[in-house]
Amino acid sequence: MGNITSLFMRQNLSTMPDTLTNKKWVLVEYPEGKFNASRDAKVVEETIDLSTVSDDMVVVKIKALSVDAFIRTMLDDTKNVAHGTAGLGSTIPALGYGKVIKGNKKFKEGAMVTGLLGASTYSVISSVGLTPTMTLPRSKPTASLSLLGISGIAAYVGMFISPSKCPRKGETVVVSAAAGAVGCIAAQMAKLCGARVIGVAGGAKKQRFLLDELKLDGAIDYKSTKKSIGEQLDESCPNGIDFFFDNVGGDLLDEVLQRINLHSRLVICGAVSQYDSGNINNKSLIKGPSHYIKLAETSSTISGFNMMHYTSSFLGAFRYLAWHYYRGNIVCPEHIENGISSFGHCLEMLFAGGHCGRLVVDLEAMN
Repeated sequence: MGNITSLFMRQNLSTMPDTLTNKKWVLVEYPEGKFNASRDAKVVEETIDLSTVSDDMVVVKIKALSVDAFIRTMLDDTKNVAHGTAGLGSTIPALGYGKVIKGNKKFKEGAMVTGLLGASTYSVISSVGLTPTMTLPRSKPTASLSLLGISGIAAYVGMFISPSKCPRKGETVVVSAAAGAVGCIAAQMAKLCGARVIGVAGGAKKQRFLLDELKLDGAIDYKSTKKSIGEQLDESCPNGIDFFFDNVGGDLLDEVLQRINLHSRLVICGAVSQYDSGNINNKSLIKGPSHYIKLAETSSTISGFNMMHYTSSFLGAFRYLAWHYYRGNIVCPEHIENGISSFGHCLEMLFAGGHCGRLVVDLEAMN
């Protein structure tokens, strides 16, 4: 038996390639305003020599990547304090999960891992930056990038940990980018609290998604040419706003501030309206709230958060999300594009608002 096992292991080792061909998206120009994949980035091929990979590194065959707004903040020539900055010629950052094909003491071959793997087909990465992929029985693997991963955890921290008080029964909650990966989960969490929830998103398709699929109490179309955002907020929130989960910033934040009630809570998760302007790392060009004095007038609070500063809450978040995932109380639809070549288009799509839920690039499909 031992001889058979040894022969099998030798045969497996003999079939492992010495090198791999990796396809990756690299940054060639710092974007001027909106990210343009054909101008600012390109797909290149490289050879990975497995014999040169050090013991503290692992090689991961990437199965799927998520397309997140924070990526854009890393593509400017000014260092982003929260996320870091990708230099010219470097791989564009992206979260993903995959299978370890060359491991070390921490992660053995065959382990499924999640981390900032980069927009590529293979990743040579320090095992320090990886975690085991979180999966549940009967859950889709891509759920580790959405409801059971970064999106769900961010929504949980922003709803229950960062603010002074979470949404309460009967309160009016507004969620911006409510058709996005984090916003749609946050909106459903607020509904589970018994709040009256109004979602903000752009276009008729997303309005139907908010009302018909998420069962929100109202939907505001920021792209509407018939009514302003302020007019729509007045109609949807006649008694004011008690809680605001903001993924957008800019003008929308100012409109909400003018309508907050006593002791309201505003939580800043992101500012997608600023990210693709090229201004996010140039503080003199960021549009801040003009009506911040409303916070003092109403004894309200505004708080921001970076989910990585709340790692002690991750386990509680995962338990909460798993509980509601199995009961069908919280859903996060996935828009999936195939192949590494689609990543640049997907990053453009993210800021154009062309999808609902989590935007995922499936690398197991044909490139």
